[in-house]
Amino acid sequence: MQARRDKARDLLQRGWQPHMAQPIYDPEHALVLCRQHNYTPGLVLLYDKKRLHKEVLAVHMAAQDYEGLIAACIQYGDAASGGEPQLWADALEYLCKQPGDCSEPVSQVLQHIEAKRVLPPLVVLQTLATNNQLKVSLVKDYVAHQLQAENAEVSKDRETIARLQQETAATKAEAIKLKTQPHVFQNSRCAATGQSLELPVVHFLCGHSFNLRSLGENDRECPLCAAEFKRVLDIRRNMRAGALKPDEFFTQLDASADGFAVVAEHFGRGLMNMTAQSMASQGATL
Repeated sequence: MQARRDKARDLLQRGWQPHMAQPIYDPEHALVLCRQHNYTPGLVLLYDKKRLHKEVLAVHMAAQDYEGLIAACIQYGDAASGGEPQLWADALEYLCKQPGDCSEPVSQVLQHIEAKRVLPPLVVLQTLATNNQLKVSLVKDYVAHQLQAENAEVSKDRETIARLQQETAATKAEAIKLKTQPHVFQNSRCAATGQSLELPVVHFLCGHSFNLRSLGENDRECPLCAAEFKRVLDIRRNMRAGALKPDEFFTQLDASADGFAVVAEHFGRGLMNMTAQSMASQGATL
């Protein structure tokens, strides 16, 4: 019997090789035959070829093949390679609904979910809570790992906030200084050519000085800082344009697994500070 099954799998593989868009046999008829004879390897092979990954999981679930289920999630559930992370959620929900002690396969699934950050911790805990036979140590370890990761991210964010606050304060102080105090230019050489400065000379508040003949017709902006200044202006323009699209905000919020990140991003663009009047005036400007 096993020899016949192995031969059937070999026929299915040879009839639908990787370079072939379609098999030389009817795949739907092959699926019917595999279902009639409860031939799991054939079903998995055919569903894999048809890229029906959820159906592959369903085959392993029906056979209560936990190892095959986890292996399928590893193969098809990696978002970095174009997979479907939702498969991990389906596998965890299935395992938590099984009677008896499923701590070992649940632990393996949790390890992959934690490593890949597939699901929010709250969703994972809500799913685990549906099974009252899981060991407390399993849930405890998962929560402890999540808290450690969150604390590390909070510490990193606080360091970033402190650095940005210092940079912002320094920038504001420099801006006030430029507006209220005279600026002494002590450059002796042209920033473009390196030659000695000779009248007429153009000084820019960025600190660069040029001989007028080195600037040509463009004497309104520093040629060394113009690209960076343009980049900053483009960023501000794009942020304002993004703030004028509330519909895009709600679309991203509905589709994202991390709604807080979406809110934080649009908050940084100034969406929450926009009034109807400011949106109308900026829309006309853009």
